Amino acid sequence: MIDPRLNQKLVDLFSYRYRWQSLREIQSKTIPPVLDGKNLLLIAGTASGKTEAVMIPVVNRLLELSAGLKCIYFAPLKSLINDVASRLELILRPFGMVVGKWHGDLTKSEKFSTAKEASILVTTPESVEGIFLSENIDLLSKIEFVIIDEVHAFIDSPRGAQLASLMERIKILSGIDQQRIAMSATVGNPELLMEWLSGSSNRESEIVTDDSKSKRTIEVLTEGEISPAEYLARLLEETDDKILLFSYSRAKAEDFAASAKALGLAIPVHHSSVSKSLRVEIEEEFKRDKKLRAIVATSTLEMGIDIGDIDRVIFLEIPPSAASFLQRAGRAGRKKNKSTISVFIEDPQSLYNLLGILDMLEEGSVELLKPSSFHLPLLGHQLIGLTKTAGSLCKEDLTVLKRAFPFRQIGSADFEIVLDHLVKESFLARRGNAITSGAATAEMIGSGKEKMDFVVLFPGGFDYSVIFNGHEIGKIHPAVLSTSSDDEVSFLLGGRSFLVKEVSPARKTVHVVLGDSGKPPSWFGSSSLMTKEFARAIKSSLAEIKIPDGVVLSQDASQTLLDFIDNHRASSISISLRNSRKSVIIETFAGDMSNIFLSLCIKAVSGIKKISSSWHSVIVKDGIDIDELHEMLLAISRMEENEIKGILSTYLRENPNELKKLYELLGEKLDRFVPQQLLVKYVIHRFFDSLLLKELSEAVMVTDADS
Repeated sequence: MIDPRLNQKLVDLFSYRYRWQSLREIQSKTIPPVLDGKNLLLIAGTASGKTEAVMIPVVNRLLELSAGLKCIYFAPLKSLINDVASRLELILRPFGMVVGKWHGDLTKSEKFSTAKEASILVTTPESVEGIFLSENIDLLSKIEFVIIDEVHAFIDSPRGAQLASLMERIKILSGIDQQRIAMSATVGNPELLMEWLSGSSNRESEIVTDDSKSKRTIEVLTEGEISPAEYLARLLEETDDKILLFSYSRAKAEDFAASAKALGLAIPVHHSSVSKSLRVEIEEEFKRDKKLRAIVATSTLEMGIDIGDIDRVIFLEIPPSAASFLQRAGRAGRKKNKSTISVFIEDPQSLYNLLGILDMLEEGSVELLKPSSFHLPLLGHQLIGLTKTAGSLCKEDLTVLKRAFPFRQIGSADFEIVLDHLVKESFLARRGNAITSGAATAEMIGSGKEKMDFVVLFPGGFDYSVIFNGHEIGKIHPAVLSTSSDDEVSFLLGGRSFLVKEVSPARKTVHVVLGDSGKPPSWFGSSSLMTKEFARAIKSSLAEIKIPDGVVLSQDASQTLLDFIDNHRASSISISLRNSRKSVIIETFAGDMSNIFLSLCIKAVSGIKKISSSWHSVIVKDGIDIDELHEMLLAISRMEENEIKGILSTYLRENPNELKKLYELLGEKLDRFVPQQLLVKYVIHRFFDSLLLKELSEAVMVTDADS
């Protein structure tokens, strides 16, 4: 049943233009609470119709409001912004409303020409931060709606913390309690995400989930029985399938395209180092040209960019995340409510990752999102922005800002320390009883590069632009271009081979011509850290593997997996210690962050320096006796939380390089906005794992015979 509050012209648009005979279930569930004015979290799969579910009631409200920008729509990727804006334009155009886009790939005139006429602006957190610092700040003064697409891609990153704060600053500027709506395909802890979204809002909130289940078949193969390129060739010959292949890395995508080319298959490559224009070209061709039936991509096509109907998804590499796996797998079968997934296993890590995926599929779980509620560096950054916008800090504005999720655990003492630091560093200034912008802030936001560094919270890359026939076709790390010999340098990019003709370090460009050989380049982006939930899922599968319904292992894959489990059998012990040559291995299966934390604890308590960690273990290499290490772990487990935090704080303040390395692992660059003592406190907060400390009390030493 269609909600009678919907404007009949809007109902007619979807009935006639889109030939909708009825609303989907998810739309029927979503429209009433949005019309009721509630904050909403919508959890539904890719291509389930969730964008329309949200936008139908939002547009209904926009028809009742005066002209002007009333809605900010956040999306994590520029390509997704372009795609969403195109889809929204089809809905708004019949009513004479405009959709604006605002991101870094657009010129000033392109942004302004639509934004000043727009009812909805599709953009990124960085762009809104930039608008706050510009003469166009009035664009944000009458916002009624804040919509966040693919919210899981934001929430526990620096961008997510920035976004949560920006929602409060929009509220402060406008004086309006905006209706907040977020959409996601995969969320393990929706209640916490709803808290993050609501912040200072006084509106009622509701979580809506899509209960419909699509049939999914997952076929697992080994590269030993058939290569992925040969497998694709067979599918293209024997079926009519449209196929999307996913690799976890850009190098693997390029490598696959080269293998396919050797078999006579021209497979376009879609990843972040391929230029925007080429990516758009690939998306449009794949959507409209029936002859192009396969493309290979990284996470750039993981989210909801419209590339038409996909029949099958092939995983060349398995991500170390159930959420990412399900997001990518969800690209297939949107029309038939049935999807076919093919997965290749090869190296040990792919087998580990498969075991984690199988366990979490069987349990029906995904990783928990863990946004920080004690983000001291961001507080410093946002106080600078808020002061610049408002002219001075006032108590009422701070009350709203501090209700943003990233600041809810920050006490008044730490707040005052942040404020004093900003004044000392001239980011802020005390003028009588007032706090205003300081000289360092004026200098920082006065130049293009400095302002960009302030607006964009994650570190930028060092990549060079690749120029072919006068046009940028992608980016490449300069390390690929260095060679100790006089040999010509060639590399693969976008599935084609290029030969380097000229390199300009000053301009960060490399001019190329077509080549006939080359290796896939290495990109030096940070890879995802494995969560504790996923690592423990792997351990669970190693102890007792369960094959979920719909998962089919080839004979070779089945034998490979069984052999792997036999050689890596895990016990029920939470934490075990064993000798290995001149080292002691502490096996935890606790994930990357927790094992880094354990390494830090051992260093701080013992002074041992030669320690390394991975997602499954910590290796102590200083020749320590296993009994001595075991006693040390038991002693750490008995410490009070404040005691261990104090030891860690002393260690990090005495070892600033270690502090810097840990902070950079968080993917941030806000350390200049807090004093060292608070940066230390923040880093310890982000890495601290109280449950792991408790598990240390049950650590067991094992012998080779035991294992």
